[in-house]
Amino acid sequence: MPGVTFFPLEDVPFLSLFFNFYGYYLPIFLYATWTSTALFDLFISKYQSNSSKIIWTLIVMFIPVLGSLIYHMFVAREIDVVVRSTMILGGITIMIIVFLYLGLAL
Repeated sequence: MPGVTFFPLEDVPFLSLFFNFYGYYLPIFLYATWTSTALFDLFISKYQSNSSKIIWTLIVMFIPVLGSLIYHMFVAREIDVVVRSTMILGGITIMIIVFLYLGLAL
């Protein structure tokens, strides 16, 4: 094979690359989706006062994953329940599967 390979991909199994990629980027993806949908729900919410919207915005922004998770579980009203539960439970389930695989693969 001509040239120099800096990272020999043929020596690493595909599943290891796949799960390492998702183990690294999945919390970032979950943060981005949960936070953006929480802020969208806060923006279109008609039932909350402005002070509670400001407080929840600060909670969602400054407590990264946990703040938006708590918001979606207990406060969100405008986004459909099926969409919220799929987003939250699906994200948590995939994160557990990826981390279990990464923990057992070591």
